[in-house]
Amino acid sequence: MILNRFAAIRRKRDFFYSSAGITLPGLWLCMIATLVLGGCVTTRLEPAVKGGRLELGIGDVIDTATGDVMTQDRLMEKLSTASVVYVGETHTSVEDHKVQLAVLKSLQAKSQFVIMGMEMFPRSAQPVLDRYINGEIDEKTFLAESKWNDSWGFPYKLYKGLIDFAREKHIRVIGLNAPSSVVKKIAHGGLASLTAEERAKVARDFHLDDPKNRARIMEDYEVHGKNNIKSFDTFFAAQLAWEETMAETIAQHLNDSDGKCKILVIVGKGHLTDRLGIPYLAKMRVPHDYKTVAPMPINYPESTCDPDIAQYVLLTDKFDMMIMHSRPRLGVKIQPAASGIGVEVIEVTPDSPAAKAGIRKADIIAEVDDAPVTNVGEVLEAVSNGGSNIKIMIERQKKRMRMNVAVDPQ
Repeated sequence: MILNRFAAIRRKRDFFYSSAGITLPGLWLCMIATLVLGGCVTTRLEPAVKGGRLELGIGDVIDTATGDVMTQDRLMEKLSTASVVYVGETHTSVEDHKVQLAVLKSLQAKSQFVIMGMEMFPRSAQPVLDRYINGEIDEKTFLAESKWNDSWGFPYKLYKGLIDFAREKHIRVIGLNAPSSVVKKIAHGGLASLTAEERAKVARDFHLDDPKNRARIMEDYEVHGKNNIKSFDTFFAAQLAWEETMAETIAQHLNDSDGKCKILVIVGKGHLTDRLGIPYLAKMRVPHDYKTVAPMPINYPESTCDPDIAQYVLLTDKFDMMIMHSRPRLGVKIQPAASGIGVEVIEVTPDSPAAKAGIRKADIIAEVDDAPVTNVGEVLEAVSNGGSNIKIMIERQKKRMRMNVAVDPQ
């Protein structure tokens, strides 16, 4: 769930996790509706087997294997017994980051040996992370030297609470990820195209023969990959490069601590999908107990019972997406394109400058004012001053077209 990278794809479930009528093993067939009662939003599940109705509210936690509901305090007790805790996120969700911070604080209070692994940083950023957590450099230097805007690009204030707490409590933060430039090269040429130096920057072992993982990634390839990546094999290897590298990093830290440390992993929900992502790959390397948690906004309740999302779903307040575009606004929500080239439009605001110009959902913004864009930050910067004739090159169904967009300064 990195801005200029090939595999920043998230299956639809990673953004709003949308699937209705989930059948749980031997227990529940969930039919879910959203209710507004006395100004309080709740979610209703109708268990087919147990009978009766159970109303869920903000803060409730569902054990997706059983359908049982528990308090957050009970969840924290369960998480404290695991060696690795994964808390997924929709990257722009304020509520998801609140949950992550609450889990970090709880784990820190219960254990002296907690570290936090973050998808947002490549492993190469470790020296900078260590210097910042140890108080040797200031925040401005940290963001510059870690190349936050280039390698991740989502607003740092979303993650500031987590990193500030880690710094205050001397919790080591580890970069989990592979460099985006190397993964993009894999996407187009496969692992064999890497130099020895590049090959050393991603995981040593790739589980390329796993049929379930191949099927999972094939779905992404069918939807996103064919326009720019000719070979599914290279697409699959590139997608795995993120997850294999993060899993390997987690496993290495478990080994280094002889199992004494607890690791909180901050990662996009898509990497937990179908229980075939990072937790699965890390456990293949080092057997250990882990728990997975997915915050779920109460106004997107369709998959609160889906065990493929996570072991535990925590219901949060309504989806609160931090504004991803600075003023003046183009009127789109965007994410990295699957190919690593350009950014994908995932939503267009009605009557916005983008809508009036004819930009549509699923378009790929490839250039702004004749300059190629590789990440969200570059698009924001390009339109930051507004203009009556901003030239945007988009790709739509393998065809390129130029659009002129008028964005008023604000």
